[in-house]
Amino acid sequence: MADASCGGKAYLFDFLRMVRIDEATGEETGLAWIDHRGGCFFPAPAACGGGRKRGRDDDGAPAEDKAEAESSSAASGVDDRSGGESRGADAKRRKALGNAAASLGEKDRSYQVVSKLFLEYGMAQRGAAVTAVRKVACGARAAAFRDQGRLLADARGAAAGSAKFAWYGASADDVAAVVDRGFASNNAPRLGAHKHGDGVHLSPPHCPYRSATLAKADGSGEAHIVLCRVLMGRPEAVPAGSSQSCPSSHNYDSAVDKLDNTQWYVVWNQDMNTRILPEYVVSFKCSKLQLTQELSEATSKLKKPSRVARDMFPTLLAEIEKIVPDKCDLLQESYSRFKMGRIKKDQFIRFLRNYVGDKVLTTVAKKLRGC
Repeated sequence: MADASCGGKAYLFDFLRMVRIDEATGEETGLAWIDHRGGCFFPAPAACGGGRKRGRDDDGAPAEDKAEAESSSAASGVDDRSGGESRGADAKRRKALGNAAASLGEKDRSYQVVSKLFLEYGMAQRGAAVTAVRKVACGARAAAFRDQGRLLADARGAAAGSAKFAWYGASADDVAAVVDRGFASNNAPRLGAHKHGDGVHLSPPHCPYRSATLAKADGSGEAHIVLCRVLMGRPEAVPAGSSQSCPSSHNYDSAVDKLDNTQWYVVWNQDMNTRILPEYVVSFKCSKLQLTQELSEATSKLKKPSRVARDMFPTLLAEIEKIVPDKCDLLQESYSRFKMGRIKKDQFIRFLRNYVGDKVLTTVAKKLRGC
């Protein structure tokens, strides 16, 4: 334990129980820290629950609101047991996001800048609509991030210590966890064979769509993507499909898919909580993106590891032709062109969507996924 004053108050810091105690009132709040080596020490979520006298928690929420949150969580549990699992989980995620990130109004300057950055680079054309923008409370993470920037600048030069903006996409649960507690794992598995090593993948500011494809929607169709600042230091190019999980030598700090016209930044697990700083969460809905993800999941279930990508489609086309038999001739003609390599996979999928329509593809995708 240690005594210290902060904000004009005297506190006792209990590092073993990970709580801060107000010596005048006895009120306790959760205590977390990131040390100079980048090690993260966060209390378990249960340790920050009720049963202790407190006025305001770390995030500034009144105790009454905390009690209401706990009550809502308990109610969600009842809903889960009675079949409302999806609704309860969505409510808990929104609560977690709300606790760690403040919602901005549409007239707020930051809301306008961030939503414009997200929509203008291809997402608006894909039918995306922003439903919310939240500012993340960075706290101790910002200090650790600045320290890392200074260390990289000292070791590699000023440019290496300069932060870049980047988009991070993951499932709704993972986004809520990252904003609330930091990174516990990376999003590389969602990229499969397209991952550039085993690390956190982020896309440059002008490529939000790449990270948005990793942002799996919740039960209400809402997905979340995080605008971060990232320290890359000196990156190295890592090919797709690589299982590399750390720099190949002391000459490098991070990775990219390619050094020119970079589409992916990769921060290794050892650095993910000190070299990535989440700043804004953009919540959005995009039915076209959701359909593309469903099609990808459906076709991946049909794919055997030893088969090439075009072998996913015969079953898909057979199901489509049952619904729209009058379109089978042109479908087979286009599929033949795809098999001969005259058109690419993404071009063939775009043709399917334009020719048979999203409604038909949604029906087929759900059937093949067993929904």
